[in-house]
Amino acid sequence: MKSIVKWSLWGMFGIFTGLAALYLGILAIVRWDHLALNASTCEPLGLYKLEGNPFPLHDGELVEVEIPGPDHHPAVAEGLKYHWFPAGQPWIKHISALPGQTVVLKRAGVWVDGHYLPNSHVDWRTPGQKHAIMHYPFGTYHLKDGQVWLYAPGNYAFDSAYYGPVPETHILQKARPWWVIPGSQYWLKRGS
Repeated sequence: MKSIVKWSLWGMFGIFTGLAALYLGILAIVRWDHLALNASTCEPLGLYKLEGNPFPLHDGELVEVEIPGPDHHPAVAEGLKYHWFPAGQPWIKHISALPGQTVVLKRAGVWVDGHYLPNSHVDWRTPGQKHAIMHYPFGTYHLKDGQVWLYAPGNYAFDSAYYGPVPETHILQKARPWWVIPGSQYWLKRGS
């Protein structure tokens, strides 16, 4: 009996050691190859290659973005309070509008210079209808110098429709999908 317990403990130790080595190996590859993990439903789940200097910025470009601070808009403070996203972890988003462009924000979604952004409907409540969601005031916005409007096509995506335009200085790097699960940004189904 003692030998079975002994071998079971050694087996569990071996499994734990193997998983730890696998995790550390993946972490080393991610850091070495400048990859970022997106675990949100804003964009497809997976790894994104960070490609350095994002400037000049382009409409439609995929970028890594520094999270706006909780003082930026109450929706950001609310998201941090309820742990909808971790504090300090950059996001992967699309730039949908640049300085000089016009954004119209309605409950039905976002229009940039008259073009509708697919799946940009502004949600009332979180998944499971647990919390009401704050959003940026509906209206028409002309982006000023130094501002960008961020967009993510996923269900329950937290983008500028909720916290408004962000400073260009929050754009950290260009990004592109490296290994992602196509369609995973729609796994979390919207409520009625």
